[in-house]
Amino acid sequence: MPIYIDKKLCDQNKDCPAATYCVPLALRYDKERGEIVYDREKCMSCGTCVVHCGPGAIYFAQDDEELALLVEELKRLEEENG
Repeated sequence: MPIYIDKKLCDQNKDCPAATYCVPLALRYDKERGEIVYDREKCMSCGTCVVHCGPGAIYFAQDDEELALLVEELKRLEEENG
């Protein structure tokens, strides 16, 4: 199951709790890029990152189709709310 990280909500904290609790290291802080990165191949779809994301920037989708709908809805809401 894929996740979506809303880059506008993510604080890109190098001590990100969501990344800290990610056992397979699918979510981690990349020092070179200065941001949180996600490796879908390593993800176990446990949802731990969603629970531990303080800013609420991580969304969990059941499949790629739901992920696409989620991204579309978030963009629509952003346009409406500025």
